[in-house]
Amino acid sequence: MKGSLIILIALGAAAFPSASAAEARPVPPVDEVSQSAIQSAFQILRRDYIRREDLTLDQLNRAALHGLLERLNFGAELVKNDPSTHPPESRVISDSLTPHIACLRPAALVEKEIAPMQEALRKLKEQGVEHLILDLRSPAPPGEFETAAAILEMFVPKGQLLFKLKQLGAGEAQVMLSRHDPVWTGSLVVLVDKETNNLGETIAAVLHQQKRALLVGAATRGATVRYETVPIEAGWRLRFARAEMLLPDDSSVFRKGLKPDLAIDFDPQVKREVFKSATLKPTVFEQARPRFNEAALVASSNPELDDYIRRSGGEVMPYDSPAPHDTVLQRAVDLLISTDHLAASKLDWLKPAFAGPREPVVPKAEPVPAP
Repeated sequence: MKGSLIILIALGAAAFPSASAAEARPVPPVDEVSQSAIQSAFQILRRDYIRREDLTLDQLNRAALHGLLERLNFGAELVKNDPSTHPPESRVISDSLTPHIACLRPAALVEKEIAPMQEALRKLKEQGVEHLILDLRSPAPPGEFETAAAILEMFVPKGQLLFKLKQLGAGEAQVMLSRHDPVWTGSLVVLVDKETNNLGETIAAVLHQQKRALLVGAATRGATVRYETVPIEAGWRLRFARAEMLLPDDSSVFRKGLKPDLAIDFDPQVKREVFKSATLKPTVFEQARPRFNEAALVASSNPELDDYIRRSGGEVMPYDSPAPHDTVLQRAVDLLISTDHLAASKLDWLKPAFAGPREPVVPKAEPVPAP
């Protein structure tokens, strides 16, 4: 029994955090003591703890696994088989927000969404859209990296290295290259947050590193790994990271995450309400309340009086409880509109200020010498 206990302690201690994770949070006390001290602590507790009968080998095994999973965070987890759980609905929402700005939101980042995304991008180009907002904030389970590569091919030139997949004990990393000409070559803003899944983080990381997109939203988790799921008993499976995504320069964002260029806080509950909408434009622009103005006067109507009469009759007006708006998407649209405005202004920030016309210089009168 003691031998089994020592093995479990070693297993728990082997689950040390990565250097990046250690920098992100304070070092726990257990990481500052030696392996022999850890074993001594377990033995003392099993011998002298006031309720040592609670410290059975079964409880220690569960505590060791619990601690290991906590340390690995989203690198490994126990998943319960739930027949009532259904995969997220596969759909792609494409909406023109202004004549020059459009938004594309895939819901699940699965293979079935690749063709609709390509078709939507082609239509937006035909409509003269210049700026695209790619929304990758939809909560979705981990996906396959082949799908991420196919989506990246819509934005990255043919032949360029997208990313690599490094699996423990597999020797050379699997290389993902862009095999097609890009569908979209205009400006790009990518929306991310902590619910962005492993494929969304990969897409955002590649586009951001290659200077093809700005990131707007909230920091991501850093779950850029390929998961493998194996059954461990009836009703339960173990899902764990089997391969890690590496960027072309061999850097990794696993457990580091991505920091947006423009950070915006957005309540997750409000986001879920906003994401129920089948269109995007109503979540960006507020509907103006009709007012008694010159147009109403010409039309011989008074919308404010009409609203007052209907509200007096107990009718709830749509302006009384406006629908929630997507603050992150709003700020992305503001960013692009401001960029266009500055570009059209053709300002020369380095040009010196105009000091106004100078007074003409009158030559000084010289005395005429006497003859």
